[in-house]
Amino acid sequence: MGLGFALFAAAIEQVDSTPMEGFDADELDSILDLPVRGLRSVLMLPLGYRDANNDWLVNLKNVRRPWAQFISEVK
Repeated sequence: MGLGFALFAAAIEQVDSTPMEGFDADELDSILDLPVRGLRSVLMLPLGYRDANNDWLVNLKNVRRPWAQFISEVK
């Protein structure tokens, strides 16, 4: 739930964010000394602003699937 709030808050503030997996959690935990505090990392949330001048994706059209392709309505 906290991640959802953080992503939403970033969007409201117009800050780019994305959840990130695939990092070395043990190494990060060690760097941040998390085990000493009884904590461990499970994901990362990079925050920042995109570099529009060097982002080749910025001008690409967003592709969205039609509603009927991924929603099943149950009545």
